[in-house]
Amino acid sequence: MEENDLQTKAVKRLAEDLGIDEAKVTNLINDAVILVLDYTCRDEMADPMWLYVRQLATITYNRESTEGESSRSEGGISQSFVEDIPLNIQRGLNRYRLGKVVSFYAPDET
Repeated sequence: MEENDLQTKAVKRLAEDLGIDEAKVTNLINDAVILVLDYTCRDEMADPMWLYVRQLATITYNRESTEGESSRSEGGISQSFVEDIPLNIQRGLNRYRLGKVVSFYAPDET
């Protein structure tokens, strides 16, 4: 399936699930794609990675109005916020990560 088709499906599904307009969901999805590609060191999305994009977009939507906070207490209720990609999503994405290859240069020892 082509990436645009997968992105369109992800937008439509998430817009329906969250009950918000597709323009807002498109922005959330685009931001999540950037995070996923950055984490995996890839230039293109692999089909199964769209699950993690939807999860990250949902988390981002649910965290709106709490940007910059790591925790909050109100009326005896405490909340903590994950500030990075959650571990369960990182574990899922780890299989798609590309390793970085560096050259090793050893100067001639004469």
